[in-house]
Amino acid sequence: MNLKQISIFVLPLVIIVVLGVGTFRLWQTQYSEQLHIEQTELVNRGSVLMSRELGHIQQIVSYVGKVLEGYITPEQFESEQLWRQQVAQYFTRAHALSTYISQLRWIGPTGRELVRVNTFNDDADIVASSELQDKSNRYYFIQGMAFDNDDVLLTPIDLNIEQGAIVEPYEITIRASYKLHNTAGKELGLLVVNYNLNYLFARLRAIQSNSNSLEMINAKGQWLLSEHPELEWTHLYGDILSSFTNTFPETWAEVEKSQSLGVSRLSDSRPFTSLPSYFNEELSGQPNHYFLSIVKQDVWQNKKNQMLFFIVFAGVIGYSFLTTVGVLLWRLEVQRRQHLQQIEAEKKQLEIAHEQLKESNNNLVMLQNELVEQGKLNSLGLMVAGVGHELNTPLGGIRLSLSSLQNVIKRAAHDTKAADIDVCNDMIDLAMQNLTRATDTVAQFKRITTNQMNPEPESFNVLNMLEDTLSPLSSVLKKYPSIDTKLKVEPSLIVTSSQGVMSQVIQNLLLNALEHAFDKGQPGTITIAAKQEEDFVIEVSDNGKGIRDDMLATIWEPFVTSGRGEQHTGLGLFMVHQWVTQLLNGHIEIANHKHGVRFTITVPNAKNPT
Repeated sequence: MNLKQISIFVLPLVIIVVLGVGTFRLWQTQYSEQLHIEQTELVNRGSVLMSRELGHIQQIVSYVGKVLEGYITPEQFESEQLWRQQVAQYFTRAHALSTYISQLRWIGPTGRELVRVNTFNDDADIVASSELQDKSNRYYFIQGMAFDNDDVLLTPIDLNIEQGAIVEPYEITIRASYKLHNTAGKELGLLVVNYNLNYLFARLRAIQSNSNSLEMINAKGQWLLSEHPELEWTHLYGDILSSFTNTFPETWAEVEKSQSLGVSRLSDSRPFTSLPSYFNEELSGQPNHYFLSIVKQDVWQNKKNQMLFFIVFAGVIGYSFLTTVGVLLWRLEVQRRQHLQQIEAEKKQLEIAHEQLKESNNNLVMLQNELVEQGKLNSLGLMVAGVGHELNTPLGGIRLSLSSLQNVIKRAAHDTKAADIDVCNDMIDLAMQNLTRATDTVAQFKRITTNQMNPEPESFNVLNMLEDTLSPLSSVLKKYPSIDTKLKVEPSLIVTSSQGVMSQVIQNLLLNALEHAFDKGQPGTITIAAKQEEDFVIEVSDNGKGIRDDMLATIWEPFVTSGRGEQHTGLGLFMVHQWVTQLLNGHIEIANHKHGVRFTITVPNAKNPT
């Protein structure tokens, strides 16, 4: 079996493997996008539900706190006992504002509970004074007393702890505190309301779909709500290995960096979406917890297995088809060799056809050259129109002067006063000046036309090239009377390069500066400076408003523009970059300086063509 026969079986296998890998990755990308859409909806729904409930909690606690400050402060009662009774009675009524309130407490400035009411369903239990506890070392008391805003402070979500032990069954709790003051502004302590969030977590758990879970972790990456309930709250028992942080360390690093909705993949390639949730943002500036949505392991694995089965099945069919085709082609090749003599007989006819095609190709080349020449003539026609426009004014002056001269000559035939002779001389001088101006304009446009039609390198005077470039733009420059154009070039500077291409580059940069560098009516200056260093360097700079930093990295790409609303296409600077790098074999740089933008073009001096 020779090499060609081996390739019949090996090459299809390589093709099938490459296509299979590409198909699997494409499926993975498209399916992940579908899952991310659903995951985004899940985390947004969870966040909205949580925000709505927490907002309701803050409203209730704020209302209760303001009632206590306004009507039930200690100085309004004859004794502390009467005050405590009144507060306890109000607490038993206030718990009806929400069926999820589990405790209401008034904690004194020292951290000692002054009044406490425990609630369960519709019952309220006033705790005896002997059973009140010291909460001065609890984090929610310390944070609440240090919170200076006249607002409700929400603590992180955790489990309710009584007498140093976690209450079972779990009572998922968030504490809302409100610092109490009397009318004189004296701190009276802290109103602390415990909310049982078991109902909220049950609603969040019910939101998850058949494909994606809705989960929740705290700011340290520890599970509060998980697809696997056995992982929830394990950190309170000292288990740090079961946390999201430890299970997916790389993904956790991405989640921590993200300040908004983020999509990613877990280490096992499962699509994953996270959304940080904030409350009391002014206290830490960091998210309080994160909502996560992860595609379920069994769903992802089943889909992967189905896709792999499909790819393998299709691969087997495809491999069989390709090898069959390969064998048939090989047999056809053998037959082709057998018919080689017959093909040789037809070779002469092919040579005749080749000659005919060659002749047709020559005709097409000639036609192409004619079309190119026609294109040049069209371009020259446009240039001639411009020249005619420029010549109107000086030729009109000549016509006026000669007309006046004729009238004076007629009068001179009858009256030979010296004044008339002087007038004749003045008119002749004016006619000569305008004639000279017209001649110079024609010569200048002739140079421009010649330069643009000849892209080959040539030696030229840089100052003359710049003046020729600016001349056709005089009508454009008149539209910007507040903008000056300055040239800083040694009159004797001679370089060797493509004059027409360089003129087009300067023209585009100048028009770009006029359009983008200045606001309407803003005065400014555009400076074109050229110098000969190791290479030829030319700079086009302005003292305008500059370019945004985020656009500098993509300024040379096509369709990048800051004037999309003004019908700009974003191709000007792209073409400039192409001309400089491809036609002039140079490079161009852009940078914001202290006043505006500077384009720096560096072009090597080309050798004159022999």
